[in-house]
Amino acid sequence: MDASPKSAPEIRLRGPHLVVLVGASGAGKSTWAARHFSPTEIVSTDRCRALVGDREEVQAYSKQAFELFYFLIEKRMELRKMIVADSTALDAGTRRNLLDLAHAHAYPAVAIVFPASLDARRSRNAGRARQVPDDVLVTQQAAMDRAVASIGREGWDTVNMLGQGETKPASVVRLGAEVRSTTAPPYDIVGDVHGCYDELTELLAKLGWLVDGETWSHPEGRTLISLGDLADRGPDVPACFRLWIRLHAGGKALFVPGNHDNKLMRYLRGRKVTVSHGLAASIEQLDALPRRERGELQAAILRFIAEAPPYLVLDDGKLIVAHAGIKREMIGKVSKRIQDFTLYGDVTGERTPDGLPVRRDWAAQYRGNAFIVYGHTPVPKPIPFRRTVNIDQGCVFGGRLTAMRYPEMTFEHVRAKRTYYERPAGSLLTLDEPDG
Repeated sequence: MDASPKSAPEIRLRGPHLVVLVGASGAGKSTWAARHFSPTEIVSTDRCRALVGDREEVQAYSKQAFELFYFLIEKRMELRKMIVADSTALDAGTRRNLLDLAHAHAYPAVAIVFPASLDARRSRNAGRARQVPDDVLVTQQAAMDRAVASIGREGWDTVNMLGQGETKPASVVRLGAEVRSTTAPPYDIVGDVHGCYDELTELLAKLGWLVDGETWSHPEGRTLISLGDLADRGPDVPACFRLWIRLHAGGKALFVPGNHDNKLMRYLRGRKVTVSHGLAASIEQLDALPRRERGELQAAILRFIAEAPPYLVLDDGKLIVAHAGIKREMIGKVSKRIQDFTLYGDVTGERTPDGLPVRRDWAAQYRGNAFIVYGHTPVPKPIPFRRTVNIDQGCVFGGRLTAMRYPEMTFEHVRAKRTYYERPAGSLLTLDEPDG
């Protein structure tokens, strides 16, 4: 990932993060951290030296201090806590160790760079009781220049460059983990729709939802949940989005985006995307609408997808819904890496001879307590496995549209009226499965 350093008036953190401070001695890292984070959130190498050897300034204790530094960070990760790593982090090896810990624990990792000038650091150093030798200040300045040049290519989720001199330093905005929903059960969770509007309304009726004009409701007060991929391939993508947007606005539905929804969002934003894998159907159907209606709906779809959480934690953590799945250690966190996992699954970057992405079977390794409902890869029938279940039965490919009732843990489905899109070669989906 290329996260080019950028200046920002505020640093927005949603949920627990690993925040790594990068800067030479006297750059103001510790002072800035103390203004924005609690003492327990800051893991400092200086403090670790004092804990293992009684004195912060004794460099001979650095080996033991760094062992404690990494140990404390990992223990806080296990408890899903905010972590501010306060060391100079000028050495690429130190930054790599911290990134490796973040990746191992599925932690979003943010680097905050303090590019103070040598003169400013000398001035600040002169006023300290414990001064750093000048030759060390000079050596660190050269290391800082190298860090700034390379840090954007190291794999950080974001790299934030704080201002120098009199520039007002960035503030920190702590955001709640919006993935946690307070909407209580019961739920009706629907797999990948892909524009199959007739099948969707037939399934809603089978689930007991009642329609009055354009308004749907359930007499038991159930909430409808989409696992994403309303977009692409099928015959009426606009109608599917209209229905879900309307129900969501009325507090009757929730939505997590799929990879096809995400691609449609990028297209509507004017990004360069490859029009393939069914996106052409969404574009053609939207373009066929009257101009004003098209503009309003496209704006609503764009906002709807952009504002959706990558996954949802429901029923006090007992249930997780995610388009392509999620690992246990990712739950409760938000990062680009986690979002990609929920959209595409555990991809290796390789392709099968049929051109399909090679994916690891994350569900086979799942050992969490929460039950995870997902879709993305069509399978013949929903079979619960290790507290997970895939409810994408490939409606758009001529299969079935499936819903799971929760907490009942029962399934309802309707048959596709026809095959709208040919299945990719190598698909796991078969159409000879009996109803039931």
